[in-house]
Amino acid sequence: MHGRGLNSIRWRFTLASIILTLAGVTLRDAGLDPDWRPDAAWLLTLALLTLAIAAATFWMASRLTGLIASLKRSTDAIAAGDFDAPVDVDCACEVGGLAHSFRQMTSRLNANILRMNALAHVDAITGLPNRSVIDHLLRYALDSEREGRFRAAIVFIDLDGFKRINDTLGHAGGDQLLRLASQRILERGLQRTHATLDTCMDPFGNPCERLPEDIVFARFAGDEFVAVLPGQTDRTRLAGVGEAIIEALREPFHIKNQDVVVGASIGIAIAPDDTDCAEELLTFADLAMYSSKQAGKARCMFFDKKIRETLVARARVEADLRLALQRDELLLHFQPKVDTQTLEIGCVEALVRWQHPMRGLLMPADFIDVAEQSGLMSPLGQQVMVLALAQCRRWLDQGIERPVAVNVSPSQFVEPDFVPGLLKLLSQSGVPARLLSIEITESIAMTDFEMNVLRLGSLRAAGVRVAIDDFGIGYSNLSQLARLPMDELKIDRSLIAAIGRSEKSEAIIRAILSMARALGYRSIAEGIETAEQLAFLRDLGCDALQGYLFGRPMPAAQIEDWAAARRAGLQVAVTA
Repeated sequence: MHGRGLNSIRWRFTLASIILTLAGVTLRDAGLDPDWRPDAAWLLTLALLTLAIAAATFWMASRLTGLIASLKRSTDAIAAGDFDAPVDVDCACEVGGLAHSFRQMTSRLNANILRMNALAHVDAITGLPNRSVIDHLLRYALDSEREGRFRAAIVFIDLDGFKRINDTLGHAGGDQLLRLASQRILERGLQRTHATLDTCMDPFGNPCERLPEDIVFARFAGDEFVAVLPGQTDRTRLAGVGEAIIEALREPFHIKNQDVVVGASIGIAIAPDDTDCAEELLTFADLAMYSSKQAGKARCMFFDKKIRETLVARARVEADLRLALQRDELLLHFQPKVDTQTLEIGCVEALVRWQHPMRGLLMPADFIDVAEQSGLMSPLGQQVMVLALAQCRRWLDQGIERPVAVNVSPSQFVEPDFVPGLLKLLSQSGVPARLLSIEITESIAMTDFEMNVLRLGSLRAAGVRVAIDDFGIGYSNLSQLARLPMDELKIDRSLIAAIGRSEKSEAIIRAILSMARALGYRSIAEGIETAEQLAFLRDLGCDALQGYLFGRPMPAAQIEDWAAARRAGLQVAVTA
């Protein structure tokens, strides 16, 4: 053992002093008198002198070892994880200097630990705890081996409209909005402040091994926040909390000299009523939030049996969709786009369908959301592109040059290999690039604008046409729009549906068509269902039209019959 028995500095110093005293006195007296012989008085004097020197040495060594022992206790405390243990050494000697250096070392170590934990567990934008804290808290609180049951509500909050504002104002504006929105949710919705909030972290920023004493509020991911309300399971009171959060966000935020508005879709799950599994609890609250969005946004919903059934159904759809991609169960229908003046077919849009072995033909609304959320949108989009190019090739082999437009999803478009992959597919299919048009939404085009300019420029340089879909409902920067490499603007169907009912919508359509002509873009209106809409758009000089008035999406084999009937003057839906 260190510092015990003869290993102790005090005893070693004491023994050394005894030996040196005895040897020194004896040698001195013997050297002075060669005939000297020790007598009883001399021996007594020597013994007393030796004991006095030994005692003094033992006392001084004990003082030194006491300081060293105190320093050792501090190092042992740090080794055990107590980085805040005081160094109780106050001495002007060398050990005091060592203790001072040790204090500086522990102070720097503590600062570094705090900094690392802040990076790991604190959101840099809002200053709130991050997802890791929520995950740790729920795993601890709902641990089956822990005594007692944890009763709490999980409030999952998603900001409605954040992406649009982030795309418009840039990341700096989006970050400012996150800070302001989180502060308002905290102070007005949850009636707390940063100072009174339970962060569930210790002084060094580590997640605590304890139950929360008050509300825990964290930025979960992106524009999502999670609040843990310990002890609160009454649905009426929780609904009131949800409404307070929604109400807190109704007032506009002033950012970059603009007033912007976001809402909140909220989902609530309760432990242990809904589940006592930490992962499931967050999933259930997330699903309830998603149901709020599906129901119209800016509302609060609780996880319930219906949502659970939806979860099971979505899991089944996801599993079936994975198999469908392997079994080639996807197919395409094509909707004609016609020239506004002649009503002759000019192009078709490829629209995916799923021939489910048990449920029959499924529309995109039945599986596209699942594909987006499960990471299947990219392989699905790849199959759609392959099918569209294969059909275009078959038409070419029949002597028919028919351009095909294909929708590209956000997750598919932002992949680094999207452009080279698409060009490779074109080369393999033998389809001229001019017969392919890709359609991306306005919001996709304005996200990561400079990179998208390069992507779209590469496609257009290869001959692929580019269309901006759903135009007129986003928040495009018109100066950026003029720089965007593209060929067509597709006016959103919501504006078309308002023709004859909304003068403002009609004014927006006039402005879009005027702008498209000025910038040299071809204009397309989708969702045409009435003769009144046709006449309005024809008078304004819109280039092409698409909608049920002319033809519903149909299999490729029916396109030729439809086109032949139109050429023969047999159309019923509309006359020129």
